[in-house]
Amino acid sequence: MRIKKLTASLAGLFKKGLSAIFAVLQHYTGRVIILIPMVLLLLYLVIFSQPRYLSESKVAIKRASDIDNASLNIGLLMGASNPSSSEDALYLKEYLHSPDMLSTLDKQLDFKKAFGESGLDFFYHLSRNATAEEFLDYYRHRITINFNNKNGLLTIQTQGFTPEFALRFNQAALKEAERFINELSHRIARDQQRFSEEELARASERLNRSKGALLAYQNSNNVLDPQATALAANTLVNNLTEQKIKLETELRNLLTYLREDAPQVVTAKNALASVEAQIAKEQRNITAPEGDKLNRMAADFDELKSKVAFDTDLYRLALTAIEKTRVEAARKLKSLSVISSPQLPQQSRFPDVPWLLASWLLVCGLLYGTLKLLLSIVDDHRN
Repeated sequence: MRIKKLTASLAGLFKKGLSAIFAVLQHYTGRVIILIPMVLLLLYLVIFSQPRYLSESKVAIKRASDIDNASLNIGLLMGASNPSSSEDALYLKEYLHSPDMLSTLDKQLDFKKAFGESGLDFFYHLSRNATAEEFLDYYRHRITINFNNKNGLLTIQTQGFTPEFALRFNQAALKEAERFINELSHRIARDQQRFSEEELARASERLNRSKGALLAYQNSNNVLDPQATALAANTLVNNLTEQKIKLETELRNLLTYLREDAPQVVTAKNALASVEAQIAKEQRNITAPEGDKLNRMAADFDELKSKVAFDTDLYRLALTAIEKTRVEAARKLKSLSVISSPQLPQQSRFPDVPWLLASWLLVCGLLYGTLKLLLSIVDDHRN
């Protein structure tokens, strides 16, 4: 019985406590949900918040070939930006948010010192003991890059606790962005140019080797052009053959009225024998199978000449390619065009007091309405 009485008394006390809490919530809901948060926000804005200034610049990435291709790109006629420029702009956007960019700018601007001087504004204070990840996250919230896909403009916004730092921050980011774009395009041009020069050097070396082989062959055989020599020898054989035919005709004519031992007949026979011997000698020089004969020399020489001609064509193509590469590289060079240069801000952009007050009041109002609805539901169940 005592346990039941004790349990009943505890239950009664619990109900009375809940009723008291419920009465307090009903009476002070507006103060707790709306008044106190608004007062805390006002105290932060008046006492703790540090004004932050914003410097803005607008840039575009251009290259010489964009002008030539503009008339052929239907997308440009529809109002879209050049695809290559868009791709470069996205590369630049990623680079501006990268740890490499942070490391470069930190050496110039000393971010931890600049953003550590935030006064009592604990929300936007950068600790000197911040980790690399915290430092990178803080940096990315202080620089905003927006890309407009319609006109290809890249907007760079930088924040600082002083107007001068916001401006220097933006100027340093622009300088590094220009260096990145120049290095990106020049590196590609250098790689293409170096490849073309290497191909030209190989073609030149190959041509020199083939020319050297041709000269060595001419020097070792003591002949300038075996083909011309063979042609001259063949012409000589043809002339000697004609002379042989004439001598044979003359000899037959002499034999019609002279004896074999007649001086005229003997002379004609000797002349014919000399011509035949000379013909045989010249023919052996041209086509005999043994030794360095003219036909073999002409074939080898023709092969060497063909190799020299082929290597000369390769060298000519390499020269054309290197010049074409140089022109194409010049056409594809990219530049960062500053459309709107950063200016020294005259008034702080953050915190945006009217927007913060309106947003906070809206949130508190929603919470107040939700809580009142819950309390009304609970009150209905109690009754």
